[in-house]
Amino acid sequence: MDLTKASLLREMLTGTELGSRTTEFAHSLRRFTTRTGGLMLFGPPEDEPWHLTAHLDDELHGAGIEDIRPALVRWAPPPDAPPHLSIGLDRLREAGRGESLLVVAENAPADTLLERIDDVRRRGTTIFSIDNGNKDLASLSHESLVPELLVPNSFGAGWVSHPVGQDHDEPDDGRHAVPEETLTALRDAVAGFEMTQHLVSLAVADDDVLQSRWRLRLRNFIERISGEPA
Repeated sequence: MDLTKASLLREMLTGTELGSRTTEFAHSLRRFTTRTGGLMLFGPPEDEPWHLTAHLDDELHGAGIEDIRPALVRWAPPPDAPPHLSIGLDRLREAGRGESLLVVAENAPADTLLERIDDVRRRGTTIFSIDNGNKDLASLSHESLVPELLVPNSFGAGWVSHPVGQDHDEPDDGRHAVPEETLTALRDAVAGFEMTQHLVSLAVADDDVLQSRWRLRLRNFIERISGEPA
């Protein structure tokens, strides 16, 4: 899915559980990554999350957010890899509080992957995951996204070819209508693993995240002085 279709899909998903959850997930990545350069992405050695890392980097850079640009942690980077593609497992051993590890695993994660995640969690790093509902990975994650659980089977069946944002009572001459092939592609993509990553990457650079971070700090302050959850 290209960026244009992903942006259109995000707008069409406004108000749905899938749209809300991917946005909340992305905002949490921003809020809980407080150390400069503290956002890491990790996955199985045969399917490292290059795609999501690149999109997150593009969106954050485009928004002028340079302090949490993502780093792809690789299992065995070749000696001649460029600097941004040569970050190995030693980076995980240095991880700690104020940093976030985003794990992307479309298939059931191997024990070796889970062990690495567990080590990072024990150091105080916040663990996020996008996966298909693996219980072991969920037990290690502070926050998870499972696309298949967020999308009802009938979702998208009622979409029609009309301009996004146009009132349904307004006449439509077709000049700005969404092409039917685009809607078909969007319907096919809704429950897709790749689509969820696109939605997260688009939401991570939203302007209102700072306000959400301020509210989190206020809540934590209230909890500390009251001794009870706010």
